Formats: sequence, structure tokens, C-alpha cells
Amino acid sequence: MVKAAKASYVHAVKSASQYTVEFDSKEANAFRGHLDQIRADAERAAYPDDWSSIQSSFRGELREHRDRSLEQLAKLRNEMKAAADAMQIFADSVAASGADHHEDLHTALRTLNSAANGDLEHLRAAVSQTSTVIESSVERMERAHTLVIAQLRDEIRLLHAQVDAERRALLLDGVMDVWNRQKFESQLEEMLEGQEPFCVLVVCIRNLKRLDQRYSPEIMERSVKALVQRFSTLVGDHAVLGRWDEETFAAIIDAEPAAAIALSREAAKRLSGAYSIQENGMSRSIDLQTSAGVIDRAPGADAHTFRQKLLQMSAALLSI
Repeated sequence: MVKAAKASYVHAVKSASQYTVEFDSKEANAFRGHLDQIRADAERAAYPDDWSSIQSSFRGELREHRDRSLEQLAKLRNEMKAAADAMQIFADSVAASGADHHEDLHTALRTLNSAANGDLEHLRAAVSQTSTVIESSVERMERAHTLVIAQLRDEIRLLHAQVDAERRALLLDGVMDVWNRQKFESQLEEMLEGQEPFCVLVVCIRNLKRLDQRYSPEIMERSVKALVQRFSTLVGDHAVLGRWDEETFAAIIDAEPAAAIALSREAAKRLSGAYSIQENGMSRSIDLQTSAGVIDRAPGADAHTFRQKLLQMSAALLSI
């Protein structure tokens, strides 16, 4: 029974490798390579701990492959939407620019044709032929003109998207997809200039520097990203989330102080613990230890005092 279960598990990993859905050949080949390593480990497994490690690695690889595939699908959808938008612009341009212009042109050409009726036969034929050539030429020019405009509009749209992405990149932390210190403080200043109450939830990773000495930068980056994703889910989409420093993250939340304090306790509980991270087909468990606190800003409270409390809070949380 043990041999049959082992053979079945090995076959399951092999099947997952063979029937991988390819969105990117490089990613798919790397995924297959990691699964081949897991399959080889499964064939050598002899103890319960071996199978526990294999199960964690296999699950982690499937999860990461799903995430990468979703990214590729989102990119494909965006490209298809961009192409559809460009075609819609082209169609709208043809409809908008062609109707009135064609009507005026046809009227002028009919007038020209009628004027040829009283002239000599050869002149009538020449004028009629000329009008046909002009009409055909104008139609070709209009099509080319409309296509160029559609292409230019699409290029402008792409340039706007690129500029927006670069502008956003300047305001984001270089590693995490959250606001950097400069942008977070600018948002905080806007809130402090107003009279509305709000709270800042601060989360510190107390053992980050110690873990940096044990694990690779890639492992640590992915671990912190996983923590930030949990933090973002916890505070919700309406919160302003940013990186305060290397070990500290903060979120501006619209909540009563009592609710914010309860949320900070929940954050300390849910964000601390083991994070399963994949590295070359193997699952690694990274234990992040966090502490959390809240600073609330009452209506009309002094902005300078609030900033000082925030600095003291971030320093105190690291020393817990």
C-alpha cells in the first residue's frame, strides 16, 4: 500500500508537469523543472517528514504557477482590450469623418458631371472619367488618413499609459507595491491639514534584520511581499498603505480609535508567523515576527505632535 501510494503521488506530480498550460515558455519550463525535482524527491522519500516537505513544495509550486498564469492572462486581456479599443477608434473615426465629407464630395461631383452634359462628347467623357478618378483617390486618401489617426490615437494612449506607470513607479517602494515614504508622508500631510479624524496603524517586522543574514534577498523580498498582501487585505482597499522604513509599514485608516486598536491586535496576530515561500522548487518556511500599534488623530489636534508620536511609535515597536 505504501508503494502504491508513493507511485500514485509520483505519477500525480509527473502529470502536473506534462499537462502544464503554457502562457510563457520560459516560465513553463522552469515550472516543469521544479516539478521534476519534486518528483525525484518523492521517489526517494522514506520518512513522514520527507512527505510533509514534498507536499508543501508541491502545493507552493502549484500556487505560484497559478499566480504567474493569472498575471499572463491579465496581460493578454489588456492587450486584447487595447487592440479592440484601437479598432473601435478606427471605426468611429470612419463613421464620424466620412458621412458629411462624402455627402459634400458626392454633391460636388454630381454638379461636375451635370456641367459636362452640355459640352462636347469627348469633354463629357473626360470630365466623367476624371470625376471617377477623383472620387476613388479621395476615398483612398480618407481611408489612409483615418487609419493614421487611429494609429496615432493608439500610440498616444500607450504613451499616456507608460507615463502614468513611470509616474506611479516613482511613488512606489522599490520592492513592495505600496507607496514609498515620500508619497505616504505627502498623503499624511494632506490628512493633517484637514479637520477629519483618522488613525495610522503601524506594523513592524522585528526580526527582519536577523532573517536577512540567514536567507537570500529574493526569499526575504517574497516573504515581506506576502506579509504586505495580508496587511493590505486586513485594512481594506480604502486604506492608504505605505512603507515607512525597511522594517516598518503603515496604513492610514478611517476608523474610530477603539476599532483601530482592535485592528492592530488582529494585525499583530495574523501577520506574525510562518510564510511558505518557494525557492527553486522547494518550499521554505520563513517565520516573521511583527508588532503593531495605533496613533489616532483627533479633530483639530496638533500636526507636529502627531508626527512625533508616529516616530516614537515606530521606534518603540521595533524594540518590543
